[in-house]
This record gives sequence, structure tokens and C-alpha cells, in this order.
Amino acid sequence: MKPCRLLIVLGGLGLGFFVAFAPGARADAGPPVYDASAGDAAAPDAVAPLDGGAKRDAGAPISKIPPDPPAMKEREQWVYDLRYDRGEIFLLAVRKQDMGEPVTTPRMMGRFALELYEGPTLIERVRFDFPMLGAPEAPDAGMRTPPRFEPKLKTRIGVFFPATKRGTRLELWDRARDMRWPLPWPPQADRVDAGGA
Repeated sequence: MKPCRLLIVLGGLGLGFFVAFAPGARADAGPPVYDASAGDAAAPDAVAPLDGGAKRDAGAPISKIPPDPPAMKEREQWVYDLRYDRGEIFLLAVRKQDMGEPVTTPRMMGRFALELYEGPTLIERVRFDFPMLGAPEAPDAGMRTPPRFEPKLKTRIGVFFPATKRGTRLELWDRARDMRWPLPWPPQADRVDAGGA
């Protein structure tokens, strides 16, 4: 029996169409389809094509950004006092706060992140946003341009970060601009920095 191909029969004047699939379709007709109800052994990640039809290797990572590591649980927390001033970020002070009991680092979304590394390995990430700093909107030359706060915004936030003895390098990451700045680790309490982060 010859392998059959996909057969498409179009109705007159584009009023309708009929699609028939033959049960013995050729293997090179496209990627296999994962059917969870059929109990396929192949994982969906191993067979799913990328956008545009390109195939990806089953072991290839989807993103170069590592996922959030497991949350740390520490009684003492560092508070990084950060200021956003017209696009520039400043570290104003670092102080230690005793929470009374171990607190798990919350996981949330945000444009900015404090990331702690031990060598090349990410061991903690705390995401946050500065108050009043929303997602940038595309400028419009018309009369109905929404007001933009970012160009002249001055705002400030205190970010809690676990006071762990682990880690060798702390970075502040602006995800929107993909910019990174080193921060002191381990920090000194009551450190004041007048310069930019």
C-alpha cells in the first residue's frame, strides 16, 4: 500500500473546503503530534516546533535567562534603599532588618531584579518595580498622547533581600533595557553611596 498524502478539496468560489487525512500519512509530512490522551511516551517539549516552523532540539533551552531559583528563607534581611531619578538608578543605603522569624523570599514579576550569584550559578532573584514606573508606551505625535512619567520621574523603594552567607556577586538588573550594575556583596550596614548604582 502506497503512503497517502494530505488531500485538500476546495469548494466552488471559496464557499467552503473539505480536508481529509489518510491514516497512512508519510513520516516526513511534518512533526509528530503529542496526544496526552493516547499516552504517548514522547514529551511535548521534545516534539514541539518553534515559531516559524523551525524545529528545536529536545535538550535545547527555551530561554537564555535562568528561571527563579528556589526561594531562600532567612530571618535577617538586607534592605537596599534604591532611587530612580530620570532614568538613572542610585543606591542610597543598605541596612539590616531582623524579621523576628525566617521569611521566605516572595516571588513576583517586575522590571528590575536583584540577582545573587555564587560563581556562575544564580542562587537568588528578587524582582521589583519602582513606584509610578509603568511599562513604557510608544510615543505618539498626535494630540491624544498619554502623559509619560518616566522622563522626569524621581521615586524610591526599599527592597528586601535575604541576608544569606552564600553568594559571591550581587547585581541589579534592568530587564527593560537589559542593563546590569554590581552592588556590594556582602554589604556593609548603613552604607551610603551618593553615586549611581
